[in-house]
Amino acid sequence: MKSIQRSQAGVAGWAFALGDLTAQRDRGTINRMDPISAWQDFCRRLSDAGTAVLTDPMVTSDRDRAEGLRALTRQTTFALQHAMEFRDPDFPAFHRFDDDVTKWGGPNADNNYLRCAIDPTGTYRLTADVTGCREAILSLGEGDMQLGRSGVFSETSLRDLRIDDHQLDVVISPDEHPGNWMATDPAVRQLSVRVYVVDWTNDAIPDFHIERLDSAASRPAELTVERAAEGLDEAAHWIETSMPFWLRYIETARPEGMDNVLFSPGGAKGGAVNIVYGAGYWNLTDDDAWLITFDQPDAFHWSIQTHTWPWFESGDLAHAQTSLNDQQCHVDADGRVRVVVSHRDPGVPNWIDTEGRPLGMIAYRWIWATTTPTPHGEVIAFDAVADAMPDDHPHVDEAARAAALADRRRAVHRRFRR
Repeated sequence: MKSIQRSQAGVAGWAFALGDLTAQRDRGTINRMDPISAWQDFCRRLSDAGTAVLTDPMVTSDRDRAEGLRALTRQTTFALQHAMEFRDPDFPAFHRFDDDVTKWGGPNADNNYLRCAIDPTGTYRLTADVTGCREAILSLGEGDMQLGRSGVFSETSLRDLRIDDHQLDVVISPDEHPGNWMATDPAVRQLSVRVYVVDWTNDAIPDFHIERLDSAASRPAELTVERAAEGLDEAAHWIETSMPFWLRYIETARPEGMDNVLFSPGGAKGGAVNIVYGAGYWNLTDDDAWLITFDQPDAFHWSIQTHTWPWFESGDLAHAQTSLNDQQCHVDADGRVRVVVSHRDPGVPNWIDTEGRPLGMIAYRWIWATTTPTPHGEVIAFDAVADAMPDDHPHVDEAARAAALADRRRAVHRRFRR
């Protein structure tokens, strides 16, 4: 009966999703029943947040400022959709994020990310046709680390679940159910899905469907000014918290005097338990190349990619080779992978394009790995790249690179349905 009363009350489902967030801070003095006051407050806070990050000491160049404006629009787009359209745990729907155009927090270029709202007292059914899907990780969590909510209370993957005739069927609830079941926790607020798209051209991307089973309402409650104002409040809080958080995160993760060095892999707060991460920062001139060498990991999946300074986004996925994975990398006959990070094309298959950024982050991920090598990085002269490679290392000419990038663009458009 609780779920029926909540739906009939009209706003309680939404209030549940927002309530503990709004209790953490001063609600301010604006009138939440006045739409003009609510909108003006949102616009003021958005303006103040933009001014703060665009004048941050880390933002030093015209490119930084231009990409900062874009980062603000990207996070505003995500925050508004997340808070206004996808926050009803009585009628959950999956919201895509951290894709090719809404980026934050150093996303994995080989993941399609989805999330939906969850009431931890409710019972839900998740279904999907997973034919051709390489892998997906399902996580029940409290929110996002930039909001101080990085807890993950239940996590599983397709390999751990029973799948009959390619059909996934999972119950999510506080009470145990037969078959595939994920247990909620009182702190859970969302279900997140990471779909692994490793072969960008062929790996299937399932359509996940979720429905709440213990609700009698047939449609969401009518929108009220108060509820819309709370959504705007949450979106503003997201933007003014997330933007400076990631600036500080990437800044403090760069040890002084340790540029062009790769650090050993390890777990990450808020990350999946079966992933180890490592990173380093390039600091290169036009005549430099950062040669990264590592033994091929024994892993379900591995990758190496760029994240931008200072906004901690992924690099351009569609128009530059800013990431490589185990399906895309060339492995030499000695079992080693040789990657070149540089501003110009060195004519090798494993080129990571800096997009002309003098400073940036390289991140690597070993996933479900039984070996976790630490890559070695060495700055060499750009003109010495060919001599540093084995004799049988392939050469990539201009035409081959153009064809590879054209394939990459088509694959990105397929993945994100552009």
